[in-house]
Amino acid sequence: MKILYKYLLIILAIILEATFSKFITIFGVKPDIVLILIICFALLNGSTEGIILSLFGGLLQDILYNNAIGVETLALLIVCYIAGVLSTNVFRDNTFVAFVFVLLGTLLYNLIIIFSMILMKYDINLIKGFLDIVLIQAIYNSIITIFIFRYIVKLNNYIKDTKIFFFDI
Repeated sequence: MKILYKYLLIILAIILEATFSKFITIFGVKPDIVLILIICFALLNGSTEGIILSLFGGLLQDILYNNAIGVETLALLIVCYIAGVLSTNVFRDNTFVAFVFVLLGTLLYNLIIIFSMILMKYDINLIKGFLDIVLIQAIYNSIITIFIFRYIVKLNNYIKDTKIFFFDI
């Protein structure tokens, strides 16, 4: 039952992104709270949980915001799988490690989104988009991670203390 908190947290993050994130934009760039949460959970619990949470969060975002279903889900899947696989060789509870994973994950996530938009024949200036949006969002997400990562670790430890699995309800 406690694992539902992760899914509820992702839903809350999607609602916050849709409503309040326009008030905390920096240079016109919004933080991607869902991406931060899913990368942190993939870092803490491995690639399997990262894939499950990225499917849930990505499909919700695709259904709510995008015309092309699957673009954000695929990008989230790739980033969280890589984060989960690479997390086996690092100190998972370290905030600096989470900072680096979110920074690199945000860069990769946005590059996949831009690449898929180019494949769908959108007219995009790759260098201007990378410098004006992707780089700023990667730094912005990483700074937010510094402040929220310890709470995510506490929530993750709270959920791990019980052995109740989500599908056993």
